This record gives sequence, structure tokens and C-alpha cells, in this order.
Amino acid sequence: MALDGEKLRKLRTSKGMSQEKLAILANVNKRTIQRAENGDHIALETAAFIAEAVGVSAASLRGLQRELVAPDTTEWNEVILVPTNSGRRMVDALRTSFEVEITFDVEPTKDNIEPLAQLATLLEPFKPEPWEIPQAQYDPSQADVLQKQAEVNALLPSLVEMGINVFLGSYPASRQIPRYDMDEGCMYIRETFSYESAQITLLVVSDTSASHLMRKPEDMHIEADHGDFGCATHIPF
Repeated sequence: MALDGEKLRKLRTSKGMSQEKLAILANVNKRTIQRAENGDHIALETAAFIAEAVGVSAASLRGLQRELVAPDTTEWNEVILVPTNSGRRMVDALRTSFEVEITFDVEPTKDNIEPLAQLATLLEPFKPEPWEIPQAQYDPSQADVLQKQAEVNALLPSLVEMGINVFLGSYPASRQIPRYDMDEGCMYIRETFSYESAQITLLVVSDTSASHLMRKPEDMHIEADHGDFGCATHIPF
């Protein structure tokens, strides 16, 4: 796919990134970044990784291929989910997101249930809980994070052998961010809170043979329980 090179360049420079730094964050080489900013064709997965590194959706960076696809058959606000074989990328995406949706779009069987359950056990603790009080939030050490990343990497080959892939994608959304009330000991929002940009990550485990998945996420709302002041607590993982 071809990206809007000028938009990518402006996003990169606005974040104070050199082409070298963006290449490192996206796990590609500098030449790939140069090609992307020139509007040259790059792989779909590569485009998604570059977009993730600058904090936007791949769809928002699409360039000339709008002219190549019939507009009445494609919705350009869809999120592209690409297969990933990196435990580090999965865990990091979950840890840096405001919200995460993990979906197992696989029919469980006696042959695949064990690795699927292991993957769920490894990933679910890293799902952010915006309404969870700070004291209850999962705060692993760097050593714990590295260990979990390694365990995911060790598990992925067995899933691939079964025809199961993990698809990952993210998109920006406007959210009211809950705050912690120390006196009440709970999280809350008020109607007067401004909306902020938040990263939403979608992770889908699927046995499809498709090169990528497309999703059109619905807006999710955080509702207060008591008028304009709401409190909520959650049981930690």
C-alpha cells in the first residue's frame, strides 16, 4: 500500500523523530521510512507498524490507493489488523493503550485449547483497566515484562502450525479519562472533563488465512453512576 508521505513526514517531525528513530520504533530500516515518505508502495504490515509508531491508524495515512479501490465498496474509517509474530509488540501495544479488546475468533478444540488458554493467560494481565484504582493496577517489573514477552514468543510457533494467527491493530479515539479521588478511594469522571486522544488496541486471535483483518469499531462510552460524579472499582486480574 502507499502512504500519504507528506502527512507521515509532518507527523514524524511534529513528534521530534528522525527517520532513524521512527525506523527503530517501527522495527524497519531507514530506507523503508524514506520510501514511505516518498509515497512508494510498502507492505501492509509495514504500513501498520509505521502508523502505530507515530500514534495514528494506518487507514488515516493511506495515500493514492483511494484511487485504486471503488469508494462504494470500501469504508476508509476501518482499522487494519495485521498478523504479528512478536511477543514484544503484542505486550507493548497492550501496555501503552488506554483500552484493549482481545477477541478469540477460533473454535476451541482439544488440540488447540491448551496453547489458546496459555496465550489468554499471558496477555490478559496487560489489558489496561481505566476504571481500576492505581493501587490495584497491574504493575509488572521490567523483568516480568521480558519474561512474558519471551513466553508469548515461545508459544506463537505452535499456534501458527495449527493455522492460528494473532492480528493486531490500533486507532485513536476521544475519551474522557477517569481520575482518582483519594478521599473516596475510587475513580470518577465529570461531564466537564475534556475529551482526550486515547489509543485503542484490537487484538484478534483467528484461524483465518487472510493476510489482514478489517474492523470498524463502535464508539465506547464511559458512563458515570451518580449524575456527573461516578465511582467504579474493579477486581484486579
